[in-house]
Amino acid sequence: MNNSIRLFKVSGIVHKDQLVVCVKEWKLLKETGRYYEIKSEDACVKRVYKEKLGVIHDDTKAYANGLISSHTFCAHEDIETMKSLIITELDSKISSYLQDLLLNRKALENSDETSISLHITELKR
Repeated sequence: MNNSIRLFKVSGIVHKDQLVVCVKEWKLLKETGRYYEIKSEDACVKRVYKEKLGVIHDDTKAYANGLISSHTFCAHEDIETMKSLIITELDSKISSYLQDLLLNRKALENSDETSISLHITELKR
């Protein structure tokens, strides 16, 4: 095991009007040819595949309460690059949400022209 390897989790969180970027070092427990097993002080053991280092993961399963977040694991020398990429990714996600909301608003504004009404009646057996 190469104990000189240091892995960091870089997380970006946007909540309402605030952006928080966190960098946290994770302790290397085990290295194999394919992955690292790592652990932070307050988390369980995690397996990070070597090909996934530097790949940004979206933590937001569904947008709610003004919160979106992303993270990645990387080496120390890649932290600043990953911060920038995460901020770009969050900005792209926000733009996508805004575009979807604008389409929804357009549908509401044109509701008389393009609305579809469904009338469901109770089936009697």
